[in-house]
Amino acid sequence: MTTPFDPKKAKARLLQLVRERAYKDGIDIVLASGKRSTFYINGKKVSLHPEGLWLIAKLLLEKLKKHPEITAVGGLTIGADPLASAVAALSFETGQNLKAFLVRKEAKGHGTGSKIEGDLDKGEKVAILEDTVTTGGSAQKAIDAVVEVGAVPVVVMAIADREDPDADAFRKKYAVDCLLTLSEIRGS
Repeated sequence: MTTPFDPKKAKARLLQLVRERAYKDGIDIVLASGKRSTFYINGKKVSLHPEGLWLIAKLLLEKLKKHPEITAVGGLTIGADPLASAVAALSFETGQNLKAFLVRKEAKGHGTGSKIEGDLDKGEKVAILEDTVTTGGSAQKAIDAVVEVGAVPVVVMAIADREDPDADAFRKKYAVDCLLTLSEIRGS
């Protein structure tokens, strides 16, 4: 007999995994945004871990229940790749039946020259997935590609929100709904 999924317990376990595997403080690192930081949240350390990815997908599917109009999930490669694939696979079990799509950093130089892998229709409502949100730059690239093919981004979801003030303008423009925040990860 399977026990029902408990989002509170799942979030607590995900938080534990992020603290153990993905969060580093007291370092000097350059982020994808080009900003320097004294801490890092490497979402891939959790999204490429079997239990971590399962928890992330289940928790994202819970949040996506608030958006029944969404029919596809995806984002900028490489951070979104495991998330979109896991959410799509598990959505079959939940009856949400969400398609996955991946956005290339650059259009293919061969074949169809497509920037998006996966089928998105004009007017289709989508969720943009990310591993972490710093300034919103990676999510914005995915949003731009989605809008270019006529699909409509409804919400941006990520494992962690770094709560960076440089993302305030992005947060005002788009709905951002993350599984964890920097404050939660730090325990503050």
